Amino acid sequence: MLQRLSFSCLFLAIALGAGCAGASKTPLTGAVRYVNIRNEITPRQLIVQVGDEVRWQNLNQHPVRLRLLEDRAIEVIACDKGFSRLGMLDDTVTIPPLQHVSLCFSQPTTVRFNVWLDADDPHGAMTPTGSIRIDPPRRPNRIS
Repeated sequence: MLQRLSFSCLFLAIALGAGCAGASKTPLTGAVRYVNIRNEITPRQLIVQVGDEVRWQNLNQHPVRLRLLEDRAIEVIACDKGFSRLGMLDDTVTIPPLQHVSLCFSQPTTVRFNVWLDADDPHGAMTPTGSIRIDPPRRPNRIS
């Protein structure tokens, strides 16, 4: 019985993972852009293309909390790491020490975010608001 339950859980996890991986019709570029989190964020403004992966790296020895400020941001996500729980995307995540979370976007937009330097204190120290501008994908140059 325990073996059957373990197999069922494994099958469900694989099915959910495959569903998320295949859901995006946005071609990913393979480019990874970083937002580094220490006592502040760098860079505060980042410009990427549709399909680029944006990684928020917590370089601290303690967890931090990241919150996306745009209501529409969840609608334009093509891939994620760390933002999903039970198949649902969340706009607020805790990033463990020396770990990262990431998103890819499917459409041009601008996403603003805040980082709380103490994940357990929503009234504590917070970085200035950061922003990511997602531009349309570049078209390859054609040789005539």
